[in-house]
Amino acid sequence: MKVLNMGAGVQTTAILLEFPKSFDAVIFADTGAEQKETYYYIDKYLKPFCAENDITWYTVKPKVTLEQHCLDKKIIPIPTRRWCTADFKVKPIKRKLRELGATAKNPITSIIGISIDEAHRANFHTDVKYQLMEYPLVDKKITRAQCHEIIKKHGFPSPPKSGCDFCMFFSRKHFRELSQKDPKRFAEIVAMEKNSYSYGKYYLKGQYPLDSISGNQSLEDFNEYEDSCDSGHCMT
Repeated sequence: MKVLNMGAGVQTTAILLEFPKSFDAVIFADTGAEQKETYYYIDKYLKPFCAENDITWYTVKPKVTLEQHCLDKKIIPIPTRRWCTADFKVKPIKRKLRELGATAKNPITSIIGISIDEAHRANFHTDVKYQLMEYPLVDKKITRAQCHEIIKKHGFPSPPKSGCDFCMFFSRKHFRELSQKDPKRFAEIVAMEKNSYSYGKYYLKGQYPLDSISGNQSLEDFNEYEDSCDSGHCMT
């Protein structure tokens, strides 16, 4: 059995549309804090496509959302400790694989959406014997830019960048835009950051707290490197 680890970003969407016969099911790990645009894209485009192509869609969720976990534990995700990836993406997917019957003698293959230009992120080995890893975009030498073309070819709009709306790998520009279009949600994220016991030492974005974003600053002030969870394994 093969399953596509769906990140709902460009790469995994391209795999879904281009190679729908190469896997049996889709698993989407929902942290409860994905961007609103991602949930919309899933419901509007991805789930209907799966239904039309007889592909089973599984959504796995933790007992509490990532945001609630952060509030309860008074912590925030930071790049040097990827516990959010492990606990809210990787572990729920592995539990689902076991539920689907994965064993050491009968492993399930997880298809991961990492493109050839990001091949250094591919990890072909796992820490469990009941899971195998496969990277079709790497094998077929498909770039991220080509993924956009694949999606366009199938008549779909490009999906938004995947990832939690307070992901530490989004740029300050992302948060600046969020503060403008959804100030209530931005205020909730700021409150979560301030709730952290490490506030004053660690922030979601480098050395400055999110509430330092000024309404007078232009978006061009925040042109930073940005990553995402397009692979469905949150860059692991």
